[in-house]
Amino acid sequence: MPKALRRWSLVLALVLVALPGAWALPDPAGGVGGSGATPDGIGGTGIHPGGIGGTGIHPGGIGGTGIQPGGIGGTGITALGVIQRFGSIYVNGQEYALSPQTRYSVDGTAGTAKDLHLGDRVTVQAAADGGAVARTVRVDHAVIGRVTEVDAAKRQFTILGETLQADERISIAVRDSDQSLPFKALQAGDIVSVSGLNRGSGYWLATAITRLYPADAAPARVPLLLRGQVSALDPGQDTLAVGATRLRVNGALLQPLRVGQSVVVRGTYADGRARVESVTPAALAAQDVGNRVSLVGYLDRGDNGWTSDGMALDRNARTLYRNGDAADMRAGSLVAIRGEVKAPGVVAVESVTFRVNPMDFDLPALPQPQLRPEIGRPEIEAPEIERPEVERPEVERPEIASPEVPQVVRPQMERPDVTD
Repeated sequence: MPKALRRWSLVLALVLVALPGAWALPDPAGGVGGSGATPDGIGGTGIHPGGIGGTGIHPGGIGGTGIQPGGIGGTGITALGVIQRFGSIYVNGQEYALSPQTRYSVDGTAGTAKDLHLGDRVTVQAAADGGAVARTVRVDHAVIGRVTEVDAAKRQFTILGETLQADERISIAVRDSDQSLPFKALQAGDIVSVSGLNRGSGYWLATAITRLYPADAAPARVPLLLRGQVSALDPGQDTLAVGATRLRVNGALLQPLRVGQSVVVRGTYADGRARVESVTPAALAAQDVGNRVSLVGYLDRGDNGWTSDGMALDRNARTLYRNGDAADMRAGSLVAIRGEVKAPGVVAVESVTFRVNPMDFDLPALPQPQLRPEIGRPEIEAPEIERPEVERPEVERPEIASPEVPQVVRPQMERPDVTD
């Protein structure tokens, strides 16, 4: 080969080596040659843009649980009860940790952890694995409205047509304040929100009371809310009865409703009158088949059997009973239910516990402060020491002769005679 041609071949080879990717084959899938990475991933990691490499976490899910947004898919816990203690929160004796990802709502409106109060009736959806981390905490007030009657001696008060019995241990919280008031401070005309358990027929056990406005400072329009079961409705007369409360409602709002259905009534007080603005079915708390269920509530006898908090209770021969037996299943009994979601709104009951207090049921004792252990001082016996016998030497005392004292002769002196 001529010398000039060899020189140009060498130059061409050097140029080809210097060009990036000149020797890589094109990837038919649109990847990056030599890396094995897809266009939407990171070479060599297998990480997809919406996930975290090596974890299998999808956007909006919780790593290691398989939880997808909007449902627990039979891997979680549904707890319906009252907040018994904070740190994180205890409901029905179980502690649920609150994380930065926990979502909160109060009567359907987004809230924060600061909206939670001792005694609030809540529905907690939590992951079953690990330490029971709460995914959502939903506060559902029983009644919000104007107090019409107060019986301080019986600790009873009335809102709309509902009678509420205050638990002996609760006081009245004051909105946007750390102040609390004794029950006797409650007055007719006060606007309050109440959490509690539905005893049926218009009676409630109140577990938390918050004064929104005192009677003498209520604005012209104040909120109204009532939960309960439809006891009667008459679209032709524009009337609706929920529990013991009868309300005038636009007949169009009543068309989709039926007697026995759990509903939420919302509206306002204006000019001293209650005005209903919406009536909606209450959301089912237990929908994910396979979820564990913990419930504290009152029993009610429906057309198809026992219910509590709007959920059907499916018992069988393996159902366990504590503090009673199957014969103690009575309407109005306060019970704790453990089980599993069999179908949306249906709980396969594993155990029923009678005569419970919702504020302390199954609540673990508070840890006692650790005291410094008493250190016992060992008893040391003093050794017996024998004193040695010391022989005292016999010392002869010298005889000391008394010195002779010379006798002193006193001279005899005559007294002179003294003549007057």
